[in-house]
Amino acid sequence: MPTITTFDARVAARTRAAAEILKNKDLLAVYERFGGLKDDLEQIQKHGALAEKLSMARSGKRASGEGATLDVAAAFVDVQADYVAVMAVVQAVRYDLAAAAADAQVLSALDRILVNEAATVYREVKDGDKAKRRAQKDRGQEAIRAEIHKDAVALLALSAAAAALKKRGVTAARLEALRDAAQALSSKLSDRAQKKGASQQATAGIHEAVSAQKAIWAACSRILTAAAEEDSRIRQLLKETRRRRSAQ
Repeated sequence: MPTITTFDARVAARTRAAAEILKNKDLLAVYERFGGLKDDLEQIQKHGALAEKLSMARSGKRASGEGATLDVAAAFVDVQADYVAVMAVVQAVRYDLAAAAADAQVLSALDRILVNEAATVYREVKDGDKAKRRAQKDRGQEAIRAEIHKDAVALLALSAAAAALKKRGVTAARLEALRDAAQALSSKLSDRAQKKGASQQATAGIHEAVSAQKAIWAACSRILTAAAEEDSRIRQLLKETRRRRSAQ
C-alpha cells in the first residue's frame, strides 16, 4: 500500500468518519465501549482538517506563483531584448570613438561595460573519474538583471559617450527606461521567490498533518473495526475510507 503523504480522498474520508462519529452520541458510545477515546477521533479530525486547509492554501499559492513566474518571464524578455540592442550600439560606439581618437579613459570605461561582469559561480564538472570546480559566469535571472542595471547606470554616467550613443538611437531617456525596468525586475524576482517559499512551507505542513493523522488512525484501526462490526453506520463510514483508498 502506498504511503499517504499528501491530502487526498482517503485523508478526507478518514476526517469525515471521525467527525460523524464525534457528533453522534450513539456512535461515540459504541466506539468508546471497545476502548476508544473521544480524543482519538478529535485528533484524526484535527489533523485531516489542517491538511485540507493547507492543501487549499497551497493551490492558491501555486496559482499565484505561476502567475508571478509568467509576469517575471514576460518582463525579463522585454528588458533583456532592449539590453542586447543597446549593447550592440555600445560596441559600435566604442569603434566610433576609437576612430575619432577619443580619450583613453572613455574607451576603457566602454570596455568595462562591454565585459560581462556577472557574479562568478563555481560548478563541479566531470573530468574522467575526477570532479573539478570550474568558474563560470552566473547566468541566473538575478545576475543578468543586476548586470543590465549596472551597465545602464554606467552608460548614463558616461557623458563623453552620450552624443555618439544618441546618434545611433540610444538616448538618455532610453537608458533611464532600461535602468528603471531592470530595477523593477528586482522586486518581481523577490516576490516570485517568496511565493515559491510559501508553497513549499504549505507542502511540508500537509505532509506533517497527514502523517500525524495516519499514525493515530493506524493505532485505533482495530478498535474502529470492532465498533464497525457492531454498528452498521460505523461500518459504512469505514467502508467509505477503504473505497477511496482502493480507488487511488
